[in-house]
Amino acid sequence: MSLTTTSLADSLPPSIPKLDATGLNWVIFSVRFQDAVEAKGFWGHFDAAAPAPTGGTAATPAPTMVVSNDVLAAQLQWDKNERLAKSLLTQKIPDSTLMRIHLKKSVKEHWAVIVEEYTSKGAYTQMDLCQKFMDM
Repeated sequence: MSLTTTSLADSLPPSIPKLDATGLNWVIFSVRFQDAVEAKGFWGHFDAAAPAPTGGTAATPAPTMVVSNDVLAAQLQWDKNERLAKSLLTQKIPDSTLMRIHLKKSVKEHWAVIVEEYTSKGAYTQMDLCQKFMDM
């Protein structure tokens, strides 16, 4: 029998709700998600405060540039953190949203699409709920 362990950086706490496809829980999701990702140290990948090191990524280094070991190590770490940030995001979004963003290259691009879509969905849902309440 083998045991698998999950690093604390690999998963989000259960207090982070899965984003509802209708956008009903967008506000609470975005606040809790950002808090949790900031605590893990990956929020810079979502808001571009932690840009990729210069010289390309480790997967695609700049073609004619000689890269030092320190720069290569920084690129490898950044790429790893980018993948972890992407994993954290995809754990909590609906499959339909995942399919819309999966071709985007960076976590920042993923997050921008989600924010745009769910901010409008959330506002629409709130107005709809308010109107239903007023009709009662």
